[in-house]
Amino acid sequence: MTKTSAHRYLITSVEDGVGVIQLNHPEKRNALGWELHREIIAALDGWAEDDCVAAVLLVGNEDYFCAGWALDVLESVSGDELTRFNDLACKLMTTVYDYRKPTVAAVAGVAPGYGMDLANMCDITVAAENAAFGSTQVKYGMNGFYHGMLRKVGGQRARRMLFTGDPIDAAEALRVGLVDEVVPVGTVRESGMRLARHIAEAGAELTTVLKEVALRAGNMDHIGATAYELRVTADLIQRGLFTRRLSDGLAALRSGRSKATERLES
Repeated sequence: MTKTSAHRYLITSVEDGVGVIQLNHPEKRNALGWELHREIIAALDGWAEDDCVAAVLLVGNEDYFCAGWALDVLESVSGDELTRFNDLACKLMTTVYDYRKPTVAAVAGVAPGYGMDLANMCDITVAAENAAFGSTQVKYGMNGFYHGMLRKVGGQRARRMLFTGDPIDAAEALRVGLVDEVVPVGTVRESGMRLARHIAEAGAELTTVLKEVALRAGNMDHIGATAYELRVTADLIQRGLFTRRLSDGLAALRSGRSKATERLES
């Protein structure tokens, strides 16, 4: 089942439990200005409590993802208006970063500066072979989003990217952990969608719980995280979801299959 809704600079749909947000402002190569900020936030807010959406895919097109800051906006605003734009950017980043369901970014072409930051806010990034990433804000006398890089790559690489603004290609991004998968040119949306569908198979009830664990456990000490995650386990095994899935898993084993090894060869 697919449901679509219209935005000025987005194409959105729900497909197989995945909410798809496709950036669609070609005149500015999807640079983040006032409207695109607001529309992404609105789309995410609309799906936050929607049980039909278990994961979200954020994608540009097969040639480019997002050109970063809308530099014409930064050049033209000042004073209170600049503060409002900065607050809007903060709201977008925290909305994506702390979203209650898993998020996947699918990136093709150059993702400079704030474009890379947007992808880094997502839980997992899939990149086309032609993708390139750089914390390029330093080249304009600005700062990149260090924390977003740091949570995916080591401290030395994050600082090198922050200080120099020099880009890295998709292969290097995979090597250092900035992206999780590199796919052939022309297949990034398809590949990102495949991953998002795999995540969404669990259903919104479970993916929401798992996202909460991913957000919170990493900020705890090892004892606190272990105790917290065991409490989550105790909660989940008392739900009907567990009973149904356990029954399915046992039936699969009896037929000579194992749900635990599904897609192992893919």
